[in-house]
Amino acid sequence: MASASLATYTPDQLELYLQRIDYPRVSNRLDHVRATIQKSPLATLAELQRAHITSIPWGNSALHYSAHHTISIGPACVFEKLVSRRLDGYCMDNNVLLYHVLRSLGYTVYPTGGRVNTAASAAPTESRDWFYVGLGHMVLIVTVDGQKYAVDVGFGNNGPTSPLLLKHDSPSGCIDPSEMRLIYDTLPEFVDQTQKLWIYQVRYSRDSPWMPMYSFAEVEFLPQDFEVMNFATSQRRTSWFTQTLVCTRMMFNETETAIDAVCVLAGNTVKIRAHGRSDVVETLKNDDDRVKALAKWFGMHLQQHEIEGIRGLVSQIK
Repeated sequence: MASASLATYTPDQLELYLQRIDYPRVSNRLDHVRATIQKSPLATLAELQRAHITSIPWGNSALHYSAHHTISIGPACVFEKLVSRRLDGYCMDNNVLLYHVLRSLGYTVYPTGGRVNTAASAAPTESRDWFYVGLGHMVLIVTVDGQKYAVDVGFGNNGPTSPLLLKHDSPSGCIDPSEMRLIYDTLPEFVDQTQKLWIYQVRYSRDSPWMPMYSFAEVEFLPQDFEVMNFATSQRRTSWFTQTLVCTRMMFNETETAIDAVCVLAGNTVKIRAHGRSDVVETLKNDDDRVKALAKWFGMHLQQHEIEGIRGLVSQIK
C-alpha cells in the first residue's frame, strides 16, 4: 500500500478538481492542462494557484459546523471536503489537496512546515511586538526548470497569489496596492543567529512597513509531521482555530486577469478588501445569517447535522 506522501489522484479525480476550480474553461480540462504544463510549467502552476484560491475558500468551518469538530488531512478526506462537498479548508487541507494534484500532474513538489507570525493577525503595526508561534503551517516547494518556488493556497487573507521564487528580497504584486516578497533571514527568537529561513512578508502599500506573515525552511516534511501539527492546530484548547470561525476567498477582477480583492467572513461581518480599503458588505445578526452568508459569498452549503454542530460553542452567533 502506498504511503500518504506517495498517493496520487486518479485522472477522474483530477478532472473533478479542475472543474471545481473552473480551470481551464475547455471541454477536456485535464488533457489541456497536461499539454500546457509541457509547454509552460511555471505559467500553468501560477494559473492553477490563482484558480484554486479564487474557487476554494480558506476557512475552518469543520471545527464549528460539524458533529465531530475535527479536521482530517488525508488525501481522500481533503478531496471529499474541498472538491466533492465544495466546502472550505485551512492551510493543511488546501495545500495537501494541491500537493497531491501537482504530484499527479507530474510536478516535482514536496511540502515543508512553517511558523506563522502574530503580525498576520490583528497585531498593531506600530508596536512591532510580533513573534513566531509553533510550527502549524504548510508550504509547498515546487521545482520548475531547476529553480525552487514557494506555493501556498492555504494562508487566507494575506496569502501569496502566485508562486514565489526562492530569492531574497524580490517584491511582486499581491492584491493591489499590496506587495509580497521573500527574504532569507534569521528569526529574532533564534539563539544561533547564523541560522536562516525563508520569511514571507507583506506590505499593504509601498509606504507601509513590511510585515512578516510566516517563515519556512527548505526541509521536506512527512505526512506524520503534519498529523502532529494538524492535531495541535485543530484540537488544542488554546488554538485560535477552535474558538473563532473564519472564511476567506480571493476574488478576480471583472476581466478575470488578476486577483484584486478578498472576501472575509469573521465574527459577525462579511467584508471585502479591495484597492486599499475594507468595506462591510453584510452584518450577521445570528447563526442563521452566517449559514446563509457562507452559501452566498463562498458557495458552501451545509447539511442540517453540520449546522446543528455549532450549538453551544463559543463561536456560535446568538
